Amino acid sequence: MSVRRALPLLGAVLLALLPYRAFFTERVPVGRDLLYYFYPLKAHLAEAAAQGAVPWVDRYRWGGVPLLGGTSAAAFHPANVLFVVLPLGAAMKAWILLHLVLLVAGFAAFARRLGAGPGAAALSGLVFALAGTTVSVMAFPRELSALALLPWLAAYALDAVRAPSVRTSAALGLAAGLLVLAASPEHLFFAAALALAVLLASPAPERGETRPHRLRALVALAAAAAFAVVLGAAALLPGAASAFRSIRGPGGGMGEGAAALQPLAPARLVDLLADGLVADWTKVAAAPGIPDYPYLPSLTPGRVAWLLVLVGLASRGPLRIASAILALSGTLLALGGATPFFHVAVRLFPPLASLRYPERHATLTGFALATLAALGLARLEAALSPRLRRIALPLLAAAILLDRESVARRLSPMEDGSVLTRPPALLEPLRPGPGDAPPPRIFHRDLYAPVPAYDLSDLAAANATGRASLVPAYASLFGVGYVFEKDYDLSLSVEAFEWQRLLTRAVPAGGPLPLRFVRAAGASAVLASEKGEDGRFVPRLRRIGDAASPFRFADRVVASDDARSVFARFLEDGAAPGTAYVETALPGFPALPAAGRVLRLFDRPSGLVLEVEVDGPGEGFLMLWRPKEALDEATLDGRGVAVTPMGFGFGGLRVPAGRHAISLRPDTRWVKIGVVMSAAAAAVLLLVLARRGRPGAAA
Repeated sequence: MSVRRALPLLGAVLLALLPYRAFFTERVPVGRDLLYYFYPLKAHLAEAAAQGAVPWVDRYRWGGVPLLGGTSAAAFHPANVLFVVLPLGAAMKAWILLHLVLLVAGFAAFARRLGAGPGAAALSGLVFALAGTTVSVMAFPRELSALALLPWLAAYALDAVRAPSVRTSAALGLAAGLLVLAASPEHLFFAAALALAVLLASPAPERGETRPHRLRALVALAAAAAFAVVLGAAALLPGAASAFRSIRGPGGGMGEGAAALQPLAPARLVDLLADGLVADWTKVAAAPGIPDYPYLPSLTPGRVAWLLVLVGLASRGPLRIASAILALSGTLLALGGATPFFHVAVRLFPPLASLRYPERHATLTGFALATLAALGLARLEAALSPRLRRIALPLLAAAILLDRESVARRLSPMEDGSVLTRPPALLEPLRPGPGDAPPPRIFHRDLYAPVPAYDLSDLAAANATGRASLVPAYASLFGVGYVFEKDYDLSLSVEAFEWQRLLTRAVPAGGPLPLRFVRAAGASAVLASEKGEDGRFVPRLRRIGDAASPFRFADRVVASDDARSVFARFLEDGAAPGTAYVETALPGFPALPAAGRVLRLFDRPSGLVLEVEVDGPGEGFLMLWRPKEALDEATLDGRGVAVTPMGFGFGGLRVPAGRHAISLRPDTRWVKIGVVMSAAAAAVLLLVLARRGRPGAAA
């Protein structure tokens, strides 16, 4: 591309970055889940890298859950290197800006394939970058990285359908493989929908070749999909294994009914036309009839973009009808059970039942509307003389920016960088232990018994309250972990979900049992907000005076294959901290095991290592109040041993008399197999590109 032809794209990129100019200061973005979810995940990955350790475990969430083998951190995404080489806040800003540039360039490349010239294509990228569904996910790094790849995938899908070849399939497979590594399941669905639309809507290059050409195109798409699966295997295989045993898998808490929860409120359909028609979601956290903050606080492509969409609908460009259908389908899916469409779609495509927040499907609407706007821009550009284009297109770019800049900027609030480095005052009495000691754990009672502490009419104040009250997992940035953290994460186990359901009933009811539950699980303190003299609720962190170590030997064991009877005993005993409640039979194991003690303990991102001693003559029972999926790969003195299910989702280990070294970490098989497959696919891709790049190589 010549410098002159690249200037429009460069201008579009600069305009798209303008709302995020505060990113070039010392301040850091703090919108939505950044502080409470994504900063901690990336920080824990970087922590392991700094130690030269493999990040198998996030030691802070739920007392320790799989990190590398989970999906939440998108640990195999190449851009994670930013968090290794840059400070946390700077790395997050770089992540967002890098993907924003990638998104603009990708949509411009897609628009070029739709017939737009350099100027119209650059403006198309700007429209998509400032669309409501795009600016709404700036605070979701995983979703943003996937969204930035969608236009590239659409562009390469067009290439593969129009001119099927090894090269076009390889390019599409690379984009799709990177999308898999982004670990955002709903975007895989969007990618499949886009590829199908491209296949069905693109005509054959010559008359009379429709069927054979479409068959070749289908083969090219299938080959790219297969390559993407192998290239993304490092994330896909462990992610699938994690999801299968999670609430999204068979027997879990997801299903058609759960997937339809928290949809796009029908009252917000007018927000497709312009922002602020229902509420100004840059300022408030709730509105009449809409008690929860929307997943996509902005839905509209913009007023200028809507005019371009109408022009695009009136044109005869490629993908016009397909884009209109995708826009309508995304909107109907986003509405969830408000129409029969969602339930029909789930029955036709069952994986949709494992995706939560139907409102996310409006992302597909946003992409389709931006495609129609690109067609409108292409038609407008073709209708203007070169002289008029030089005047009209810059004016149009300015109009698009003026229409969208304020919303884009306000949806990415900033705070002083100390929010990531200065521990909240509430944590002062709860100091992390030295070195490899397990992080102290807190139980966030407010999540299970909510108090009216949040000012829903002031979004900034509500976010400040969340920080002050240590909404999970903010405290983990300062070395403090959580137990029974309330979440609905993709990798959350069925047992963890059941604990959440139990505590949701038990905590508001009061009584001593909830405190005994969390004490047994090794909590050091409880976070609970109390009403002050002025009537406002103030968060308090109450230390548990007789806190128990999360890794300790039991002085009594209750074991049976009848899990209900074990749980009844658990309740009857009041969750006795010295008793191991084992939901499987232990033939020959005494109810009173041998005494034991933990001599040394190393809680690292690479796993848990303990040196223990059991007095004998019989076995001791080591209670491990860490979710069992983080303990599945266990060794005792270098020999593999099985971890026993204990505590209804946690783990335990039978330990013979004497001194022993114990090592525990998550199952690493699928990660290792996936990494080998991804590396092999990357090597094949490099060979294909090198061969195709040689002079005289076949096209």
